[in-house]
Amino acid sequence: MNVLYVLQVLIGFGFVIAIHEAGHFFAAKRVGINCPAFSIGFPMPIWTPKGWKVFNIFKFKWRGTEYRLGWIPFGGYVQMQGQSDSPGQIDKAKADDKGDYRNKTYFQKTQVLLGGVTMNAITAVIGFILAFQLGVTFIEPTVGMVDTRSSAWTNNEIQVGDKILEVNGREVVDFEDVVYAGIFDGGDSIELLIERDKGGEKVRQKVTLSLDEDPVFGIKMPGIKAKHRVVLTGEEADRFPESLGDDRPQDGDELVAVDGRVIRNVYDAKGFIEQSRGNVTLTLRRGFGQDAREWQVPYTPRRHFFTDSGAYAADISIIPPPYVNRVRKGGPADVAGLREGDKFVAVAGPNGQEKLHSFGDLTRVVDASNGNQITLVFEREGAEHKVDIRPEPRESAPGRFQLGLSISPIDTRGLSEKQEAEKIAELAGQLVAYGVRPGSQAALSGMVPGDKIVGIKVGGVERRNPANEAVDGEALEAALIAASKADPPSEITFQIERSSGLLDVTVKPDDNGPDSGAYLLMATAEQRSEPVTYGLLESVKQGFYHSKKVGYKIIMTLGALFTGRVKIWHLGGPVVIAKRSYSLAQWGTGTLIFFLAFISINLAIVNLIPLPVLDGGQWLIVTIEAVRGKPLPERAMHWVSLASFIAVLGLMVFVLANDLVTVFWRKWV
Repeated sequence: MNVLYVLQVLIGFGFVIAIHEAGHFFAAKRVGINCPAFSIGFPMPIWTPKGWKVFNIFKFKWRGTEYRLGWIPFGGYVQMQGQSDSPGQIDKAKADDKGDYRNKTYFQKTQVLLGGVTMNAITAVIGFILAFQLGVTFIEPTVGMVDTRSSAWTNNEIQVGDKILEVNGREVVDFEDVVYAGIFDGGDSIELLIERDKGGEKVRQKVTLSLDEDPVFGIKMPGIKAKHRVVLTGEEADRFPESLGDDRPQDGDELVAVDGRVIRNVYDAKGFIEQSRGNVTLTLRRGFGQDAREWQVPYTPRRHFFTDSGAYAADISIIPPPYVNRVRKGGPADVAGLREGDKFVAVAGPNGQEKLHSFGDLTRVVDASNGNQITLVFEREGAEHKVDIRPEPRESAPGRFQLGLSISPIDTRGLSEKQEAEKIAELAGQLVAYGVRPGSQAALSGMVPGDKIVGIKVGGVERRNPANEAVDGEALEAALIAASKADPPSEITFQIERSSGLLDVTVKPDDNGPDSGAYLLMATAEQRSEPVTYGLLESVKQGFYHSKKVGYKIIMTLGALFTGRVKIWHLGGPVVIAKRSYSLAQWGTGTLIFFLAFISINLAIVNLIPLPVLDGGQWLIVTIEAVRGKPLPERAMHWVSLASFIAVLGLMVFVLANDLVTVFWRKWV
């Protein structure tokens, strides 16, 4: 851990909070309120023989205010005569005391109460401007993934690796500018200028990217994600031998290539590793920019007898013959004339037709084509048709092929998202071996396509869905994981129900079998650009633009919390902020200042929430009192303040606990 980065984070974060209190202090002084004390930071409590005492670095008194500098650099505070968050805890105001907060006019109180958020807003704009003078790294505006459920994928409008130069005529330096362009500009699409590599030559072209309804926020956004880095986890790094010395991987080292194949995203990394056999050569990178070091290391990944992308698991496939859901423009399926709602039923060959009982059967046939033309039989509007189609290679999975379409176990035409989810859930509520790998142990033991599985045992122990005790897809997944933990993998016994009775089928998993794959424990990390700097005038323009953008994001997120589109466990607190700040400090002082400006805008908006313990709540109270012409009942305000304090305190405790789960278990940041 770099001590300099830690100090930068502590000082910067403490300044952002302290500047909020300074806003209240300057406003109070301006309207003539007596302020007995103003502190930057908090005093350090120390036990002495005479009891607990608090100590500051220094303090001095000037013009009726004692100025303090505390040892704990997490904010600050201001004491104002007559202002308290706890009604009944201070003496009543004297009518002729002009230095008492309670004797000030509504507009004077408004200045004081909103002084903190105003200062945070001003500080944020200044912070953004300063950051661009020093240089800010952004989420690199290069496409790392295209969501197969999106219009962008279906229309083949954009590809992985495309660098986005402009959006709606504006220069792009941050991938978020692309994400939020539709929100700020409106409409159902955005115009992009991209740079694409075509045969080693950089070609620029304009594309129109259709927007889709985002299921989380309920707004229209593009179905693309930014380029990211694939990094090794600490657990995987620890498996490398110490004899490698300085070449031994560490937690967070970037995985650049596998056997010379460059990794563009996590799917590439998983695919290259999964399809490997035995030893592979990993190209790793440590550090950033000119300080980065790149080297190669040989490694033999661990193997599982099943993979997430495999056609079968333990010799069976539990997805029925699929329907076409989306067809990608220009892909093999589009060229062949397939469309949504078509159902695959067979593959035709010189010796007749082979029925496709499952999605696994279709995948097996497509992969076995080796890119050569095959004839598929599909059902459309009750009639069967044949189509010649030439599968194309999967870039992220050597030796595997695809048809340029997405599939669904049901016909999705005319169904709402809710209806579609209900039908799929109904289908998943039972476990059926729709497909059985030909020549496998399950097939040789008597299992046939269509058998209903009513029981699963691993090493003699029954396995069920832990949520509802059902024998379904979740139960099968639990069984596969349990079997894979043994060395060699444990036997899996399926109990089959037929009209003739029950049948037990035992499968002995093989980590080197046709459905097996290698794996590494990996994570993703953001890929940031080279530092972006501007001249003073452009920095000012960018400062106001980013203040607007960040503010909109925060308001949108708060609104989504109340509608349920964003869950409370998505919130980040002090631990997440500290970890995020530390990671960004490694990208330069300008990037850290940019993030602190982001936090400053957060503080400004959150403090406007109308809870009595926050500035927004205090302002609401004085506004109501101004309208009524008299103070609110003190007893009622006492209970309201207490309830809001408990609510905020409870939220703080929850967020802190959630931070620990997020950082150490979910590892989202």
